[in-house]
Amino acid sequence: MALGVRTLLVAVLLIGLCWILVRALRSYLRFRNRMVVTCPETQTQVGVDVNAKHAAITSCLGKGSLQLVDCTHWPDRQGCGQECLSQIERSPESCMVRKRLEAWYEGKACAYCDKRFSVIHWHEHKPALVGPDHRLVQWEEVRAEDLSEVLATHRPVCGTCNFAEQW
Repeated sequence: MALGVRTLLVAVLLIGLCWILVRALRSYLRFRNRMVVTCPETQTQVGVDVNAKHAAITSCLGKGSLQLVDCTHWPDRQGCGQECLSQIERSPESCMVRKRLEAWYEGKACAYCDKRFSVIHWHEHKPALVGPDHRLVQWEEVRAEDLSEVLATHRPVCGTCNFAEQW
């Protein structure tokens, strides 16, 4: 009987530990990428990075808390109250640069080959943009705070055409 109780206790502890680890991992993955928010002080878009490790650890202890580790307004405004975090807390996915890009590409056609976009494979041939000046632009060249303007003025280029144009 004692062996059965110990086995049950170990099983419950392992399930609890797995639950905590899954919660931490989900939180880390949610906040590890660059985000775009509107600065409450300047009413301009800024690129921010959330401390994903802190978010993961605090999510294990209950409701996770967020803090910034970088902002495009820093170091000038580094002492701010980080009120922009409320935007991320309300809707983390809408602040993620990658999610915004995927939504922007959805249903559009490549400026070069006219192929419609479906699922974007960011780790294979990355899509790009072509500017009004017909110059090919890689996403690494676009500052997060310029994202809205770039999306309004540039056209999408599929990963295959982007790869071909670079060679």
